[in-house]
Amino acid sequence: MAEPPSGGTRGADVVPALRDDHGQRWPWPPTRGPQDAAAPRGTWLVFLPGAFTPVCTDELGWLGALAGDVAVDDVAVRVVSCDAAPVLRRVREELALPEPLTLLSDFWPHGAACRALDVFDAETGRPRRVSVLLGADGVEAARVVAAPGQPRTRGEHETATRDLLAHR
Repeated sequence: MAEPPSGGTRGADVVPALRDDHGQRWPWPPTRGPQDAAAPRGTWLVFLPGAFTPVCTDELGWLGALAGDVAVDDVAVRVVSCDAAPVLRRVREELALPEPLTLLSDFWPHGAACRALDVFDAETGRPRRVSVLLGADGVEAARVVAAPGQPRTRGEHETATRDLLAHR
């Protein structure tokens, strides 16, 4: 498994400055929220190439349900996109996404969080379709990768979540 993103980055020279769809700043890595005392048992960082694209919109539907389901096991789901925070707010409103699903903007410095976990596609300027599961310690426990234009599945995320919870 990968080492925790120490010093703020891996594969980048800039510490990510994430903001949620409400405009709040989030620490890196975003295992804890701005007001959280402790990190959850696990945190999914789900990198989204484009919030309003068809595949991403479909994924957001089941990600919202997944976020609610895994929250009972103290696992968080954070969607990370290079879209600006106001765009992510509009996505939440239009898709009626539940609050347990956190939407984080990696807009500026553009793609710094994506670069930190080696999921930034420099040719498109967007993240690749990758999900990274971090344990409470910030160490990568699992990674789900889909080819461009192909969706990830909820089942892949559920299996990796069960594995994390069984071993920690």
